Amino acid sequence: MTSTLVAIIDDDEALCSSIVDLMRSIGYRAEPFASAEAFLSSPTPSSSDCIIADINMLGMDGLTLTRKLREQSILTPVILITALSEKHLDDEAISVGAQCLFRKPFDANALLECVKRSLSK
Repeated sequence: MTSTLVAIIDDDEALCSSIVDLMRSIGYRAEPFASAEAFLSSPTPSSSDCIIADINMLGMDGLTLTRKLREQSILTPVILITALSEKHLDDEAISVGAQCLFRKPFDANALLECVKRSLSK
C-alpha cells in the first residue's frame, strides 16, 4: 500500500464517502472532511499529497480554500469539483492554481487520471 494521502473535502457526505472509497480502492490513503474549515484546522493540509475539494460548500468554498492554501505556501495539488455550471468557474479554478475542475456528475476514471497526473508533477 502506498503512503500517498488524498484529502477529500465535500459537505455532501455521500459523495465524499464515494470519493474516499474510490481513492482507497486504488491504494491511496484518503481522509474525508465535511468542510474546508475542518480540513484547515487539522494536521492534514501540510501532509496531504493531493486535495479534492467541492467548490460550493457551506462556509469556505473550494476556491477560497485553494487561495488560502497558496497564501500559506502549501502547494499541494488541488482538484476542484462542482455541480455549478457557470463558465467563469473554469477561469477561476485555473487562476487559483487548481489542477483540474470536474462538474458533477463526473467520470471516476477521469478524476483518477487527474489525481495520478497531479501526483507525478
